[in-house]
Amino acid sequence: MSDILTQLKERTAPQHRRAEQNKYTSAMLDHTISLEQYREYLALFYGYILPLERVFEARPEWEDLRFDISARTKHRLLEADLHALGLDARAVDNLPHCQSLPDVSSFPRILGCMYVLEGSTLGGQMLTKLLMKDLPVSPDTNARYFNSYGADVRERWAEFRELLTAQARTGEDEREMLASAGQTFDRLRDWIEAPNGTVSR
Repeated sequence: MSDILTQLKERTAPQHRRAEQNKYTSAMLDHTISLEQYREYLALFYGYILPLERVFEARPEWEDLRFDISARTKHRLLEADLHALGLDARAVDNLPHCQSLPDVSSFPRILGCMYVLEGSTLGGQMLTKLLMKDLPVSPDTNARYFNSYGADVRERWAEFRELLTAQARTGEDEREMLASAGQTFDRLRDWIEAPNGTVSR
């Protein structure tokens, strides 16, 4: 078997690029993003990540692996950011959730999905710095999500990469990881592009 991490990076690169090409990231890079747009973007992430993380947390494998999944979930960071940006608990609870999620029905598929979400913490550091130049945001108040692991981001990423590699035991494991990672990018892009067409409550 070839290195699963190399496969994931190379095989999902086009989907990764497409997922990052949206009006919110463009506004960040152009230094034109508004506080309202920033809040909208976080709300979209919340609607996508929360239902996925509920599935992650229910898996029994974490205990056997002695892996603290609660330390990896980020919906609480998004909730804190959204509260700081003016949404009360009821408003956050009423945010729409994505109904067209990637297939995370097996543990390898969960790890493939998490490869995308954990990997995004690296880019989140850069986005935090961009946001702080243009908006009244801070990692301590309303930019917790993008700054999720702070100074520990590379260490956390290395830990996850090690776990994923150890769990890619068979060709089928690798195929499921690759499929899930690709779906995670694609479904996230679809959700950000047209959330109203893909949700129901």
